[in-house]
Amino acid sequence: MLKKALSALLLCGTLFSGQYAAHAGAHDVKNPDSQLRHEADSDEIRAAAQESADTLREHHGWFSSRKPGRHA
Repeated sequence: MLKKALSALLLCGTLFSGQYAAHAGAHDVKNPDSQLRHEADSDEIRAAAQESADTLREHHGWFSSRKPGRHA
């Protein structure tokens, strides 16, 4: 019982500390050039993730269609 309560308390503390750190403003970028580079990097990462997800989705669809007894 004590172990579960301690685990729950530790989990809540971890979640709220992450929430606090995210809102603390440690990630603010003051320089406009840095801001543009940061946004460009974020866009590149987002585009790469989307492309990877599309490829995986396409591969999964092809793989699933080849299973016996399943006709799409």
